[in-house]
This record gives sequence, structure tokens and C-alpha cells, in this order.
Amino acid sequence: MVNISTSDPADVSIALKSADLDDQQLDDTTRLLRTELLELDVERVVDARGQVAPEGTRGVGAELVGQLIVGMGPGLVALRQLLETVRSWRTQHHQVEISVRIGEDLIELTDASPETERQLVDAFIRRHASE
Repeated sequence: MVNISTSDPADVSIALKSADLDDQQLDDTTRLLRTELLELDVERVVDARGQVAPEGTRGVGAELVGQLIVGMGPGLVALRQLLETVRSWRTQHHQVEISVRIGEDLIELTDASPETERQLVDAFIRRHASE
């Protein structure tokens, strides 16, 4: 488990998906979220397609539409701010499901109630706190 509170900078992967949006609409929606995330105290927010293609592959493309990589410094406050921003943004884009991954740990924000999502976010943050 990646310990955000004391570790070196960490990458947080954010993936958006929606059965109601085509690839172009999903890409546009992802760009809206990216713009909002850039206002946070993060090191970077990049489209996953902007990453280098893995060795032995032809490239990075359509399968990464809707995916962002957020570079964060250590700190649970920054992680909470990121997750609360994603939750808030999703309330205005309810047709979009969002998953957030740090290392192997994953949280999915889909059709849960606001209270359940808050509990999921709190548990996710606790898992990345120092022990």
C-alpha cells in the first residue's frame, strides 16, 4: 500500500467511463475534470494518452480515453482535497462513473449515495495514512 502521508510523490490514476457518452464526449468530459484538478495543489494532471507507450506496443490510444494521471506530493490533506473535488465534480456529471487508483488500491464512485461515497473516500484515505 502506498503511504501518501510520508511517501515520495505518488501518481493517482483517475478513470472516467460512461455508457451514455461516446469517445469524443468522454474525452471532452475528461478535459473538464482535468481543468478543475489543475486548480488544486498537485504537481501535474496529464492525460494518460500523453504517457509513453509501453515497450512492445504500437502506442497509447483509444483505450486510455477518460484516464488521467495526477502527480501528488505527500500529504493526506492533498489526497482528501483531490477526492472531494472528484466527488463534487461527479455530482454535476452523474452519468460518469469514476475510479481512483493509488498503486493497487482502488475506489469507485458510481451510483452510491453521497453519504456512502463519503464513507468510501474516508476509508480510502485511512488506508493511505501512516501507521
